[in-house]
Amino acid sequence: MKRLVLLLTLVLAAVAAGSPASANAPAQHATEDVTGDEIVCGSTVYTVTSGVLAITTHEGASASGNTNFTVTIVPRDVVLEDANGNIFSIHGAEWIGGTENAQTGTFQFTDTDYFTIVSSGGGVVGTVRTTFHISPNGKVVDLDFGTCELPEEE
Repeated sequence: MKRLVLLLTLVLAAVAAGSPASANAPAQHATEDVTGDEIVCGSTVYTVTSGVLAITTHEGASASGNTNFTVTIVPRDVVLEDANGNIFSIHGAEWIGGTENAQTGTFQFTDTDYFTIVSSGGGVVGTVRTTFHISPNGKVVDLDFGTCELPEEE
């Protein structure tokens, strides 16, 4: 939850700071090396030995001042290793998006994390299945049906 609140604050501040002209620019693409990160699945810790996250962000604004943003994060060639030296991969994506209504001052925000950790033989050994949503009326939905926890974002 702490990670989501921090991320929400940062993204909403970035969207609010942009002008309509800059906010409608093409999507931005970046990668982040995640070597050394750890994913915890119960008593098993998977350490990332190589790979990056591909990050795509886009911001938009209407003539009336309403804003929106999306962020998509996808692992690319991420290799995990457990304490016994077994090798795994991770597949899936995180999608983050939100809107702000300039006339009412309300916003909505959603963050979904859906990842699957797969053994070198092809079997699923762990999952991340979270959905966090804040509605314009302030209602919060926070669901977690996975067996693993992603690393905290710094």
